[in-house]
Amino acid sequence: MVRSFALLMLVLVGCSPAPRATSDASASRDASTSTRCVAPEGVSASPRTIDEVVALINALPSPVTIPCFLEALDRPLYVEATLSRVSAQPAFGERSPRIFLFVGDLVLSIVPDGEGAPLLEMSEFVEETRSRKAELHMPIATPVSSAAPYERVLYETGTTCGGCHRSEERDETIDFTDAFVSGALRPRDDDLVDLDALRSEWLACSPQEEPDRCAMLEALFAHGLVAHRSFPEHIPTL
Repeated sequence: MVRSFALLMLVLVGCSPAPRATSDASASRDASTSTRCVAPEGVSASPRTIDEVVALINALPSPVTIPCFLEALDRPLYVEATLSRVSAQPAFGERSPRIFLFVGDLVLSIVPDGEGAPLLEMSEFVEETRSRKAELHMPIATPVSSAAPYERVLYETGTTCGGCHRSEERDETIDFTDAFVSGALRPRDDDLVDLDALRSEWLACSPQEEPDRCAMLEALFAHGLVAHRSFPEHIPTL
């Protein structure tokens, strides 16, 4: 089932318009590209599992921030942004929506500002409509254990994700800690944010006035092609 989901995602990308190159204004910002946060040889810069996210974070210069992690990811990046605040990682208005990044069967999410800004959330698909959930609070100054992302979301007999994501069950394939699988969700269509609007927020951002927000947007857009991708329509909304 995991393979079928990955194939479906590839089909969706193939049926979409070709990703647009960054504008001239975007290209002018590319000159600021840093080489500090680069995955070393032997470590994947396209993490397709939660374990591979941990491996990449542990390989980057400490302390690892979300901008550093984003900078290290291979391009192109495929994203979808939403205004939804119904989440443990809520959007912070139109200027700082919640941003999903698709890497194989892994979906990562970030928010440039607000209470969810320190969080890197992870959802690894195990079936077409179900995924295991995990989270990290950043910056991270010491090596992360394989169990840490799963333990961050534990709550009573399940996870903090279980309130929104239905049919939560213990993931018996993870034997080194408690991990849970639950139903996947996609953003509502009327909450989606256009990628060009989000790119404009990056170009207009003032590092002097909003250093943390601008650093995250810079890390997302200034290091190669970023294109839009939608969640599959068979995944339900909340």
